[in-house]
Amino acid sequence: MLTPTLFLSVSLFLVQSPLGFVRADVQPFTAYPNDFVDPSYIAAGNFANTTGGAQESIISWANYLSASGPWSVTNKPFAAPSGDKKDYMSWAPYWWPNCTEVGNTTELTPQQVWVTCPYVNRDGQFNPDRLTINDIGAFFNLSDAILYNALAFSFENKSSSVYSQNIVKFVNAWFLDSTTGMNPNLNYAQMQRGPTGQVGSHTGILDLKGFVKIVSGIIVLRERKCTDWTDAIDAQMIAWTNKYINWLETNKLGIDECASANNHGSFCFNQLLALKLLVNDVSGSVDAGNKFFNGIFQGQINSTGDQPLEASRTHPYHYRNYNLAAMITNARLLKYADPTSNPWNMTTKAGTTIQNALDMVMTVDPDKSAEGYAVGEIWPNIAAIASTYGDPTGKYVEFLAKSFPEYADDGDFLWNQPLAGGKVTVGTGTASSGSTLPKSTETSGSGALADNGLGGFLVAIVAVIFVSAAGVV
Repeated sequence: MLTPTLFLSVSLFLVQSPLGFVRADVQPFTAYPNDFVDPSYIAAGNFANTTGGAQESIISWANYLSASGPWSVTNKPFAAPSGDKKDYMSWAPYWWPNCTEVGNTTELTPQQVWVTCPYVNRDGQFNPDRLTINDIGAFFNLSDAILYNALAFSFENKSSSVYSQNIVKFVNAWFLDSTTGMNPNLNYAQMQRGPTGQVGSHTGILDLKGFVKIVSGIIVLRERKCTDWTDAIDAQMIAWTNKYINWLETNKLGIDECASANNHGSFCFNQLLALKLLVNDVSGSVDAGNKFFNGIFQGQINSTGDQPLEASRTHPYHYRNYNLAAMITNARLLKYADPTSNPWNMTTKAGTTIQNALDMVMTVDPDKSAEGYAVGEIWPNIAAIASTYGDPTGKYVEFLAKSFPEYADDGDFLWNQPLAGGKVTVGTGTASSGSTLPKSTETSGSGALADNGLGGFLVAIVAVIFVSAAGVV
């Protein structure tokens, strides 16, 4: 049996849920930094017959995550400085106390340290007590649970299921319930602590980047006309989200975050584009997308394809992939909001595209910055770029097959299509909303990276040999 684990360190802030067990042919749970899964594609259910392994992983992940829900901001051990546990709260991860000049004569308690000692920034060095307050981990689990439960619901091709009921339960507990629901603000996110740090910082907006996954899941329920997602629940969620959007666009913390030139700004726009879709403000989502690509995106990729604002960080391999995931998500959101748009061919002021940024990162050895643990962060980015731009030389699939042979069993293989690989179904299996879960498989699978109109790429047929192995991860 495989033990579900984080698939490397795709998000440096994530804390695992309680461990469980899954089948040996299912991939360990993967927490992607962010992604927008096209709800129309999911609702249509026309999945390639090579995606059975990915579907099985997604179902397993939905069950695994749901076992630890629901989640609420009121579960934390301490309230925010407002005194209201319904206020979201987190501590800035890289800030450390310096108590050398406090003048205390006895040992300070942790609570005294938090408000008495000045805190200083150590970029890339995590303060081990940062997750004493873990609203951030709860929200990450919530966002993944909603996405994967929505996908699992869509596979069943029903109007109601345990998966859609899970989503309603989770949304109600985190957002809508009068006792446990979060107040629609981030006034206390990524507090730096100390005598002057008892308010949030603009970097705390990053904590809710997973809203994109929540929006994907909810729109899937809408498009599939799920009877559990009632008009009343939808109206309540829209009302809550409108309040949060107003806070995000008018509060200095939100304004400053979306103005950030690096990954913080990219992820802030992830939220804006997605949230406006949730409240049916499609034109507002398009405006936000255009503002990103005509604004901070222009300075994010230089002429070599590198991302200088991320390359200068303590963990450059991680941050390059981190911002790349955010740029990909913004492109997917804008393309969904405005199908006539072409964000994938948008260039920076240096004349480079998102694809150029990925190609550059593929040349970077993470071991040179002691980031071998983060090698897996590039895999979903490669899958996204390959399925969008095509892979005429086969370099993307070759990279995946060499460094992550099981990539076609990972969840993102379902929506990063067309993409070569996967186990082609030859049995009858169980119907899964337009595709078939594999009952028996060939020893090798093939798929196509088709011409999608981006540069007239030829179809590339690449055979990928799959070897299943059972063991403890």
